[in-house]
Amino acid sequence: MPESDSSESSSSRGKTPDHDRQEDIRRVAKILRDGNYSYDQSAHLIKKARRKVGLSPPDRSGSGSPERLSSEEQEAFLSAAYDRDGRTGLQMRVLLETGARVSAFVQVRVEDISFRDLEIRLRETKGDKPRDVPILSSLANELKLHVGERETGWLFRSRQGGHYSKRRIQQIVKSVAEDAGIRKRVYPHLLRHTVAQRLADEGMREELLQQFLGHEAPETTQRYYEPKRTHVKEAFEEAMNG
Repeated sequence: MPESDSSESSSSRGKTPDHDRQEDIRRVAKILRDGNYSYDQSAHLIKKARRKVGLSPPDRSGSGSPERLSSEEQEAFLSAAYDRDGRTGLQMRVLLETGARVSAFVQVRVEDISFRDLEIRLRETKGDKPRDVPILSSLANELKLHVGERETGWLFRSRQGGHYSKRRIQQIVKSVAEDAGIRKRVYPHLLRHTVAQRLADEGMREELLQQFLGHEAPETTQRYYEPKRTHVKEAFEEAMNG
């Protein structure tokens, strides 16, 4: 009997305790929610926690830059949005050109727009420092028409008079993409990836793109500058044949 007790206790010591994964997810989500952490702050915390327990990050070596809309898809997406109605078109244009996270987009107020400086102020979560992002004069003119005589209040008001929910904006983005005939899954953060990749491809310096996107960690911005295999191949052929 003593031997059996001893072996049982040693085997139980070697076992990993069972966990309810859904319950663990809820605990982590509560910590992040109660701490009012932004998307990038949450990603940074999870990365540090992963290191602390000795877990390897997922292998993304073959993934390259994040997926985005092509220039043709962007044009089709905005056309479909404006075909629906002017408000939807303007909402999708603001999302696409400012790179705003949907959580910040739904919180934009009329007083957050500086028509003089051509900027929109974005707030990620309560307590976060707001940041000002530039906008084109053509977008500012369109926003001026939309705002009219209003000097305060939500930029885009829902039918109930409040602001749109994140879920509702996600639904609108998805349905507009379907109207445009875009086959890939389209969601608000894909629009953010799209403008980020476009700015990186057009030569915006990495530290400036980091500021534009509101990334806390430079590593988050660096993925937009990862060379694509086609670019490497073109450079190789040019160098070898030159």
